[in-house]
Amino acid sequence: MPALKSSQQIRTQLEKQWQSYKYHNAYLAVRFAEQLPERFAEQLNEHATKNDDVFPLIINLAKPTDKQWLHHYDEIKSWLTDINKLSKIQGFTLEKQQANYANMGKQIIPATITIVNREALARYLTKWQVWQKFIASINLITTTLPQLKIWLIGLSNTQVKDIDKYQAVWPKLLKVCQYFLKHPQPKCYIRQLTIVSVDTKFIEQHKSILKSLLDHLLEKPAINEAYEKLAEHGFEKRFGLLYEQPQVRFRLLDSQLSHEFSGVSDLTLPIEQFQQLNLMADSPLDSLIDKVFITENKINGLAFPAINNAIVIFGLGYGIQMLKQVPWLNNCQLYYWGDIDSHGFAILSQLRGYFPKVKSLLMDEATLLACKAFWGQEPAHKSHKALTLPNLTHEELGLYKNLKQDKWRSCLRLEQERIPFYLLEQVLLSQKLNRPPVTNINRL
Repeated sequence: MPALKSSQQIRTQLEKQWQSYKYHNAYLAVRFAEQLPERFAEQLNEHATKNDDVFPLIINLAKPTDKQWLHHYDEIKSWLTDINKLSKIQGFTLEKQQANYANMGKQIIPATITIVNREALARYLTKWQVWQKFIASINLITTTLPQLKIWLIGLSNTQVKDIDKYQAVWPKLLKVCQYFLKHPQPKCYIRQLTIVSVDTKFIEQHKSILKSLLDHLLEKPAINEAYEKLAEHGFEKRFGLLYEQPQVRFRLLDSQLSHEFSGVSDLTLPIEQFQQLNLMADSPLDSLIDKVFITENKINGLAFPAINNAIVIFGLGYGIQMLKQVPWLNNCQLYYWGDIDSHGFAILSQLRGYFPKVKSLLMDEATLLACKAFWGQEPAHKSHKALTLPNLTHEELGLYKNLKQDKWRSCLRLEQERIPFYLLEQVLLSQKLNRPPVTNINRL
């Protein structure tokens, strides 16, 4: 039995189609069909096949059955009255036809609703002013940067949605695009860009749409395609802008190394400068440094014992991912000292994914059991979710799984700063890594 759509249901259907940008896409496909380069013809044809020639828009109406007339006569009459109201709407035409029924005889019933054009539909849906603003945005975009005609008819609705979403700021967006066309890869901070009527916060707040536009407008040499996402200053890296870089804090553990830096031993550098540290000495840094210790806790980094040809990096946490950008670390033996908990091993696994020869310090079962008096608890809701980690040794993975399975205590954790300091000195001495201590240290 066919469902007889009410006028409200038809309106709802049309509103959904409008909100899905069906009529916007069809308009763009028709408008730019003859203006685009031949190489885009296939893309346009696929797009237009689905959406072209939608106007005049014809909506077919279901035909009531003989049984519906017999058993739901009042409902059918009410439906006819409701549908007939659509014929009074400007730009709408209700086409009727004669139907022959076995029991009801000849009846004149609505067959189709025809909407003559987009204006009639837009006015009916109270979208006429919105539609006019949409057209104004299209005109502004294509007049200012004709290259964006191709961008406007992408295969998804993304571009059409963006036209609506950024309707109020298109003049500024286009000015930014024009600047980058004239000054690709500007090698300055966003704050330094001089664009009339555009403040730097505007660019910060509109990186997503600007990336889409610039990806289409700029030549390939002006785009660093290695950076696709916006996170971690991806916009700046992609389009040749400077940005505030993450900092690496480290200590020189060798007094001779400190002498090379005018006696300075505690340094903090942007990651790019840390990458180039080998340029700051007469001989390459990798010949001066052959051991690099990495520890999360700041005080442990500040108190780390003196060691020949070594530095200690500290305070990065999961930020150790930035170290994969430092090629000279591959020439050093790396050691990682983290908490004995789920995240400590997760960071170790992450670091070893960049540098496979990383060794762990004081992250074993013997250290855990020797420090039972200092055990703590890792918040259950903050525990790392992975049941296994890919880059751990057999012993490390066994300890990680025992922690996850609460072998000794629920959510057991041993924070590195709770480990007695002499245990660190012992393990360094056992591996012949540090110098013998100059003075006696009180043992716990």
